Order: sequence, then C-alpha cells, then structure tokens
Amino acid sequence: MRRQASLAAIALGAATPALAQEADGEWAVRAEVVVVGGVIEAGDAVAPPGEGVLGSVQVEVSRADTFENGLTLAWLGAARIDRDAPSRPAFAGAFGACPATSAGCPSVGGLSLVSPSTGLAVGGRQLDEGGLAALEAASVSLSGPWGEGLLGWDAGAAARLDARAPTVMRRASAFSPGLDATGLGVVRARNDATGVSAKLSYLSPRWLGLRVGASYAPKANQKSADFDPDIDAPGLASAQLEDVWEGAVSFARQFAEQDLRVRAAVTYSAATSGSDFAPFGDYEALGAGLELEHDGWTGGLRWLSSNNASASGDGDYEAYEAGLVREVDGWRFGLEAGWAEDQLLNLKGASWLVGVSRALNPNLDLGIAWSGAEADIPVPSGLSVSHRNARNDGLLLELTVRN
Repeated sequence: MRRQASLAAIALGAATPALAQEADGEWAVRAEVVVVGGVIEAGDAVAPPGEGVLGSVQVEVSRADTFENGLTLAWLGAARIDRDAPSRPAFAGAFGACPATSAGCPSVGGLSLVSPSTGLAVGGRQLDEGGLAALEAASVSLSGPWGEGLLGWDAGAAARLDARAPTVMRRASAFSPGLDATGLGVVRARNDATGVSAKLSYLSPRWLGLRVGASYAPKANQKSADFDPDIDAPGLASAQLEDVWEGAVSFARQFAEQDLRVRAAVTYSAATSGSDFAPFGDYEALGAGLELEHDGWTGGLRWLSSNNASASGDGDYEAYEAGLVREVDGWRFGLEAGWAEDQLLNLKGASWLVGVSRALNPNLDLGIAWSGAEADIPVPSGLSVSHRNARNDGLLLELTVRN
C-alpha cells in the first residue's frame, strides 16, 4: 500500500495571513486560504495516489453601487491558486487504466473519450500537475425590482439556483469536492457543464418563494479551480460543448412556526457538441435538489442525470449526493455520501466522509474527517475489458483562514 502523510499542512495554514482588507467603503477585497493535510491509503495499484498536502488561496474583489432609481450595479472579480491532487486538477483528469488502443476501452480515433459531465477519462495518461491559477469570476451585474442580469465569467443559472446537500468542511468533501485528497472521486451531481465560462444570465426576483433563472454560454471552455469543461491533454477527445443553455426553478421558504427552512430546485441544461468525433452529439442534463433545516439539523439531497453528449444514447451519467449535518454549540458534525455511474466511460464509483468542524473565531475554521472513495475502473482483459475496484481512504485535517 502507498501512504502519504503531511500534517505539516496545518502549520502552513496557521502561518498564512488572511491577506484581505476592506478598502474605502465601496470596494471590498476578501481572501480565503484553505489547507488540507491528509494520511491516505491506496488499496490498488490502478488507483491514483492520494495526496498529503492540498491547498487553495482565493482573492475576491467586489463593488456595488445603488442608484437613486433603486438599481444596483455590481462588479465581481475572483481568482484562485489551487493545489489539488496532481492527477486530478480541477476535478478533471485521466485514470490512464484503459488505453484507447485496447479493445473495449472507451475511445475514438486512438483517443480516450472524456465525460463532459465530469471531465474524466479512464484512458489517456495520468496528469501530474503541481498546481494551477484560475479565474473564478469576472462579471458585472445589474439588479432591480425586475431581477438581476449578469454578463461575464461566472457560474450559470443552474448552478446559482441549485439546492444541494450540506457539507461538513469548506473545500474537502465526499462529492463535487474543491479539494480531493483521495484523487478518486467520480461523484459530481452539480448541473454545471460550463463552469465559469463567459455567459449572459438572468435571475428573476423571488415571488412567493419561487425564483427562475436562465443562462447562455457560447462555449464551455473556461477552466476554474473546481471544474474544467474542456480538458486539453494528450490522448483525450472531448465533446467541446457550444451554445449552452441553462435554466432553473428554485423554491426557498422559511416556516417560522415550524422552525423549518426549505430550499428546492430543478435545473436543466442543453448544448450542442463542437467535436468532430462521431461518439459526441447534443448534450442534455436534468438535475434536482432539496435542502431541509430544522432545530440545528440540516439535510439535503442532489441528483443529476445527463446523456453525456453521447450520440448513441447509451452513455448516460447519473449521480446522487446526500448529506446530514448537526450544529451544536459551534460544532458542526456531519456525514456525506455520493454515488455515480458513467456509462460513456464504463465507470462507477462512490465516496463518503464522516467528520466534524468548528469555527474557532470569525477568521479561522478547523475540521477533521475520515474520507474515502472507490471506483470500479475498466481495465483491458484480452479482447474485452474487466473492472478493478480501486479504493483510497484516510484521515483529513482542514484549516480555513479568512478575513
């Protein structure tokens, strides 16, 4: 077994300043540093190695001006420096276990297929990136009684209005993780095929708890720290999504007498494929989520079903995420679980996390968890493929410093 450990990451986080400050009362500069230290054990050679030191630094600059007519003009810019698992920067990556030249492995023209829902491939060559700097937002918005319009690089309407399962810690999670120490997570139920690619969005006001939104992105091509919608690496073939439309309907309501908060959403996205490769066609994805909060308990579910831009119709991706969190006297106890199956890649997997976190003060959070992930990865077997179950799990410590 391979073991990687680095609790020195905690000391690194403790020594890192918040780096952020308020300016002249109009411009605001905020920063957040997250460091994860892990002790990860890998149970199979086909699994990518777990990582002992992960971290991210995000800086956000914003400004909002409200005019006499009630309209608010807002500017937002954000960038992140991220060190995720070297084989899985921005969640996307290649397992390198099922080469395109082997019979039965997902491929076209000697290239391994990439799932547009996750950015993953089971073939190709494993990446080894030490870190990345990525744009997280660069947008301008105008809001008023009629709603909000946004132009620029930012998350789309489906992601912004989504309802999701709660998480225990800031960036480390069992599903759709910002930092994945296991390097093996395949669960991403976030209906967000474009990431922060340039787009035009509209969100309505909330009426009787309901809010609707829509977005349009000409191309899904902007890599962020958490997702790469168009991974560019040797030996890979991606769907190259274009003309991406997103829509969402959100419901949020606080029932004071019952001490109950409810949030639910249904999301949809559709796109065409700009790829010349025959396996790829039009893309569609439907998602739904539910969050409930009562008396210190928060629970949630999220589901995504996508056709993965599969022209044949037999390459669907489906994912489920669930979380339950209990907050007591400043402590946050919780468990998370996720499951996914990708028929385009002939891949399925699950992940889990059990942990606790606490805000030590307004600027400092500390969390500890046991987390794991496993995946049934296709591997060549004669003239066909078989599967090997890869599993990575271990102890995580996460430190968050913010201004």
